[in-house]
Amino acid sequence: MPVAAFGTFHSDWAQAHIKDATVEAIRLGWRHIDTARAYENEEVVGEAIREAVRKGYIASAGNLFITGKLWNGHMAAKDVAPALDATLKALGVEKIDMYLNHWPWPNVHTPGCAGEHRNPDAVPYIHEQFLETWGEIMKQKKAGKLVDIGTSNHTRATMKLLLRDVSRADRPVVNQMEMHPLFQQTDLRRYFESEGIVCTGYMSLGSPNRPARDTFKEHRADMADPVIQAIARELGVSPARVCINWAVQRERKSGGFVAMATRSDWIRDNLEAARTDLLSPEQLLRISGGGTREHPGIDANNRLIWGQVFLWPEADGDWRVLWNDSQVFETNENYRKFKAAWEAYHAMRQQTTVRVQS
Repeated sequence: MPVAAFGTFHSDWAQAHIKDATVEAIRLGWRHIDTARAYENEEVVGEAIREAVRKGYIASAGNLFITGKLWNGHMAAKDVAPALDATLKALGVEKIDMYLNHWPWPNVHTPGCAGEHRNPDAVPYIHEQFLETWGEIMKQKKAGKLVDIGTSNHTRATMKLLLRDVSRADRPVVNQMEMHPLFQQTDLRRYFESEGIVCTGYMSLGSPNRPARDTFKEHRADMADPVIQAIARELGVSPARVCINWAVQRERKSGGFVAMATRSDWIRDNLEAARTDLLSPEQLLRISGGGTREHPGIDANNRLIWGQVFLWPEADGDWRVLWNDSQVFETNENYRKFKAAWEAYHAMRQQTTVRVQS
């Protein structure tokens, strides 16, 4: 799997540029294309691949490593195979090199929704349900449609349950997760890697043009961080290049990154980070830290994707519940009992709470 993955998440503003940007990325040497059904542009990416072949940039689509993702709305057992077949047809390929389950739960949101959007049918992670989904993904791998399979946005608890209940041959080999200098997820990444799961990072540049629903006043910009800026000046490169080189060089080059750009010079620069090591051990230490007071690093737990549009009612509007493993259930029955208890408590709270008018 090539370390550098060209991302095709459109983020509204870029949708019109995805085809041309993908063709240009292939021309410049990118060989890993990261796609997803949720991005609503698999057909456009497929057109870009065919155009790249016509122009002689690659001999065939087989020269590319393609990552695809199963969307939340297709996680029911009956929907997995049709969803994959639709992806294969849209991209114009016979198999997907890396197929990821996009999110751990089957919660959907309307395309382009605002941050206040909530799906009343959303549920937390229910392991019994996820195993059914995973079983269908494994069937598609055994049928030859998938080369390797993995997860995206899994937590420690959900991964432990999955690894407990599948054979070694059916384990995920990759977990794609948010990772950038101000949100490094070091402990979680090391756990996955101790289990032989490679971690690839999205939001590698902090995604400054992400949708408005994923932008909050608490957020900081990685490329504006003083340490990133200082290292960029020392090396005579852009702050973006420092961020992506960190993604490549961190932890003994143990993972990969996803980055998207539409300008040709930025597309080239992002790829060069995978070809040339720029950061010295001292510069890496300034970013990653060494676990000491002398070398704290710059990790600020600055999560950019809160995922609030996926919240279920029992989360009480707290997006942190999506990530802190406080509501993870092994069976449907476990969740039903919890839900009934929560509804009873919620009803009592509404009946007994005094509301003072100002």
